[in-house]
Amino acid sequence: MIVIPLAQVLEPGRLASIRDCLCAGGVLAYPTDTLYGLGGNFLSPAAHAAVDRLKGREGAPYSAAVGSLAMLESLVAEAPDIFRESLHKLLPGKFTFLFAPSPSLDPNLLRRSGKIGIRLPGLPPLLELISALGFPLVSTSANRSGEAPLQDPAAIAREFPSLDLLIDGGALPPSRGSTVIDLTAGPPALLRAGDEAERAQALLAGTDEDAP
Repeated sequence: MIVIPLAQVLEPGRLASIRDCLCAGGVLAYPTDTLYGLGGNFLSPAAHAAVDRLKGREGAPYSAAVGSLAMLESLVAEAPDIFRESLHKLLPGKFTFLFAPSPSLDPNLLRRSGKIGIRLPGLPPLLELISALGFPLVSTSANRSGEAPLQDPAAIAREFPSLDLLIDGGALPPSRGSTVIDLTAGPPALLRAGDEAERAQALLAGTDEDAP
């Protein structure tokens, strides 16, 4: 397992190591603005299968972590008007949005769910890394299926010794995970009240006009 401090991920040698690993189907753990995630190249079926094996999970789709709104839009069929007009104010941030996927995406990457969940985390070094890689990351919490998420890189290394890479952002504070909002049918639906759910609820109710 290669351990790379978060502050060093954009150093040329480190970035090359991360890119080479992920392009070969490798799996990494990485910090976000909520929980540590497990992931790999979202566009690689082999990465999805590798994350399945680590988590002991099979058949359920994973979200994608992107580095920019432009990368987000490349993965979706269309960004609804309500997202363009107001909900984008929540990003980058602690939110996962469900969209109709781009027809160009392999349906097997979505486990044929008909939706794609997308995160744009409010953690600048991570956004810069994903943008530099040029592809989204699989986004799922760092835990075995059914167990509590791990927020300490030392605990993650012990639990997942077969990880290829660990990006060490230090121990993270407790988190409820991202707030999940479904944009695929009718009015947006708040599916999970995670961190900062109140901001999303206020914006959906039209009472948070100045939300950044």
